[in-house]
Amino acid sequence: MGTKTLHTAELRRPIEPAAYLMNVTIDGVERAIGQLEVEPRGNTSATTTVAPASLNDSDSKLTAKNVREAVTERQKVAKGDLAVIQLNESGLESALKPGDVTGGANASGIEISLNQLEVRPNHEQQTFLATPENGTTIVPDFENDVVYVVWDTSDLPLEGDEETYEARVTLQGNHSGFVEEDTITARSRVRLVEPTVSVNVDNETVYPWESLRVNVTGKTTLAPGSTVELRARAPGQPFLKLVPITVESDGTLTQNLTFAPDDRGLSFPMWIRDYRDETERTMRLLESDASLRFVDQETDGTFVTISEVNLSVGGFVTVETADEEPLGTSAYLPAGSHKNVIVDFDRRQLTDSELLAIAYADRDRNQNFSRAFDAPFRTGGFNVTNTTNGTNATNETAGTIIADDAMVRLEPGAKTPTPTTTTTESTATTTPTATPYPVVERTPLEPSSGTNAGIPFSPGLAVIALLLTGLIARRL
Repeated sequence: MGTKTLHTAELRRPIEPAAYLMNVTIDGVERAIGQLEVEPRGNTSATTTVAPASLNDSDSKLTAKNVREAVTERQKVAKGDLAVIQLNESGLESALKPGDVTGGANASGIEISLNQLEVRPNHEQQTFLATPENGTTIVPDFENDVVYVVWDTSDLPLEGDEETYEARVTLQGNHSGFVEEDTITARSRVRLVEPTVSVNVDNETVYPWESLRVNVTGKTTLAPGSTVELRARAPGQPFLKLVPITVESDGTLTQNLTFAPDDRGLSFPMWIRDYRDETERTMRLLESDASLRFVDQETDGTFVTISEVNLSVGGFVTVETADEEPLGTSAYLPAGSHKNVIVDFDRRQLTDSELLAIAYADRDRNQNFSRAFDAPFRTGGFNVTNTTNGTNATNETAGTIIADDAMVRLEPGAKTPTPTTTTTESTATTTPTATPYPVVERTPLEPSSGTNAGIPFSPGLAVIALLLTGLIARRL
């Protein structure tokens, strides 16, 4: 006889759960028998999940696999993301029509809706049916007894910071053979919230001795798997960074940025695209730059005056003898230009001497000088060491120490000049287009014979000067 398929008319009502004997009779002769087992319809349950808005960006049709891989279980959904209601149902496969779940006769009495729970004064409760016009797509996965209701929340009303909705699956008794009266078989809540992003930068000001690696963290109400764009732009500079960051399963953002050595000296805003007002931070990548001018002079032996000091970051000026014996340290000098910087000696200098002034950076940023932590400025910057995978790698090479020497003669009646200062630390963050400190054109100092005209050198002092010059060469 071969294999035949027997089609029956549409059943007017569901068959009661039971085991039914089936047979085929031709001309009164039984030709085939079988058994039909009808199982009771299982309980329906609903779970709220969320998916990134980008899931709808594809031109291809949504599939159960796409949805399953994109969703995260949680009730909180940022407006604009996708609220995905997962229906676990084992008895509606034959009755559910994905194109119509409005509850009428053509929908087999199945209605899926989203209902506003909190009704404000002088307002009516709003109910939205799961239709394409309301931003909804029904994606069945009958093999796993699951139906996904994908709801684009872009047009859902949101009053205040949060709006609570309830997704419901209702079987209407006058259109459904499953129930005799309207019955809600499953429900789940959706907390609609504003999309927000917050950002923290572990080191918004990067000092010259620090690595150019910056850690950016943050939190967001956007769906896990969403991608936000971190932007950095230096006004007036050919400098732009566009970095995608994926939202983690717990709603956090994490990204490590590494800037190039050539980026030092830049000050620029950094923010998340579409959320600039709440996320903008000002980054300052400070560079190492210093100069000082220490001219021959007369003092009473208790101090010296450094004619001019320029520092890219706060620091100090120390003065020492030809034998590297410290004599004194200036007060803390903020970043900027300083004239007539006074260095008081810890003890009186009793003889005419050639002294050396050295520019130091306040590396521990406590405004107190410490030879253990603070370091001299160098022409090539500071040694910067990154630790990666347990290995150390130096990515910047330091040059020679920034220093100047001068002949200091004793004169009991010498007077202290008036210091002047022009700092830049307080204005660096308010003027993004400027470098964090003034650009200083360095002019080579005149030879000693020219800058100290009128101050005679004795043969003994000439010998000291030659010895000190050799000492500086060895140190640098």
